Amino acid sequence: MIISFTVDNQMSIKISVNFAMFDSRCLNLGFCSGIYTWYPLISSMLVIMLKHTAAGFVCRFLVAPGLKPFRSIAVLITLAYSGLAAPATHAEPLFDESVRAAMVERANGRIAHVETQYTDLFIDKLGSMLSMSLRYKREGYVDSMTNLKDPDDLPLDYSRKITASLAYPREPKRLLMIGLGAGSISTYLGRHMPDLTIDAVEVDPGVIEAAKTYFGIRETGKVRFIANDGRVYLTQNKDRYDVILVDACHRLGVPFHLLTKEFYLLVKQRLAPDGVAAFNVIGGTKLYASTLVTLRAVFPTLDVYPVNEQEGEVIAVASPAAAIERETLLSRAATLQERYHFRYPLPSVVMQRREAEAVPGGELLTDDFAPVNLYETIVVRGARRRR
Repeated sequence: MIISFTVDNQMSIKISVNFAMFDSRCLNLGFCSGIYTWYPLISSMLVIMLKHTAAGFVCRFLVAPGLKPFRSIAVLITLAYSGLAAPATHAEPLFDESVRAAMVERANGRIAHVETQYTDLFIDKLGSMLSMSLRYKREGYVDSMTNLKDPDDLPLDYSRKITASLAYPREPKRLLMIGLGAGSISTYLGRHMPDLTIDAVEVDPGVIEAAKTYFGIRETGKVRFIANDGRVYLTQNKDRYDVILVDACHRLGVPFHLLTKEFYLLVKQRLAPDGVAAFNVIGGTKLYASTLVTLRAVFPTLDVYPVNEQEGEVIAVASPAAAIERETLLSRAATLQERYHFRYPLPSVVMQRREAEAVPGGELLTDDFAPVNLYETIVVRGARRRR
């Protein structure tokens, strides 16, 4: 395998690739399995090449119109380059290092049981991992988790998958979170994207206080915590957001008023022209099928990102616009990855996109008809549900 790379004085680029390996026909410059076969080989060479040229210029060149066959290589370049640079540093610290250092020294096990206005919170520690959970018929399930020694780690898969939503808007500048948890997502995005404004709305002031006390998260000029019900906040606040993340729950599950057609219409109204909303959706029950039916009634485009194949959890990304072509989405993800150097490369996340498939048995949920707790108990035949 020989790769030559030259840049002349007119900034034109010549890439010569000679593959002399057995059955090189398996390399497909589209988006099939060939990428995964060749990625370790190509990316190793690209890392060397990128040390001697401007990675940003290469990426922009390769995703230019008319060069579709090379967009896979553009993604690989970005992935290779992302490992060469550290994430941007937020101007204001997003967490208190002394709080996390003190937590690291604590013994493993139950750190605290906090009774809030709305629920019971359980804070548990195992090694450097500190978790927050709401325990009601879900013993052992973790709602939010932070690596005390690594602020850029997202230990839970759903929190990594939900970042795919960033690739949909052309320029994500404002983000709304409905549901704060321990603040791992807001800290991750705030550290990597210091120019992103994040409003995190949490109905339970006790959750905000616990996240500050045990996980050390802090508000800044760009990241603020708002004690309010998510739907009430959207009703009262007319601001528009590029991305709205909905991951709210109490001990009985997702509140019914955040699962209805009327709520989704309100979310749609608060999106910027090319904005999207992302929802953490639990599978395996009639509630999952009804959630997808209701989302489709409001949003013409609905993509899903599988979180747990066996138990059926997905991140659903809903858009009021027409579906974005895969190549365009990957190009936007590559541009953001080049700019912000995410720990979990955005192109590799969006490559897991799937079109949401219809699930039988779903019904439209409205403010007048939303038997959420009942539907959550009706298991869909052949499906698994989260504990």
